[in-house]
Parts: sequence; C-alpha cells; structure tokens
Amino acid sequence: MTDGQSNGEVPKFVAPVIQDNPTGWGPCEMPDQFKDMPYQPFSKGDRLGKISDWTGAAFQDKKYAIY
Repeated sequence: MTDGQSNGEVPKFVAPVIQDNPTGWGPCEMPDQFKDMPYQPFSKGDRLGKISDWTGAAFQDKKYAIY
C-alpha cells in the first residue's frame, strides 16, 4: 500500500478542464502551445510511400525457417 492509503485517506482525483463549444465541435480557441506550430494540410488520398517491404528476398528466405 502507498503511504496515502495506509492511513485511511481516499485517493484524490482532479477533473480536467473541459472546453464547452455549444455552437460547434472542437476547442473554442487555439491553445497557446499550438499558436506558432506550422500546419501541413493533407488528404486521405496522399501517398505515404513504403513503410515496410515484406516482399524482399531477406524476408522470403526466413519464411519457413521455423518448420
């Protein structure tokens, strides 16, 4: 047990601040931590390129190595 619980104290919970936007969705204003951050627009159709290549010769050689 932790020190706070050994003497009968109840653990404390601090609720986070929630921004209410009755006219839309999302935050009401831009948070300070994101004010000067550049934004790169993107689309679902943008090509990302190869993340991994599972068709390479190195992978195929080890395909049946465990059997």
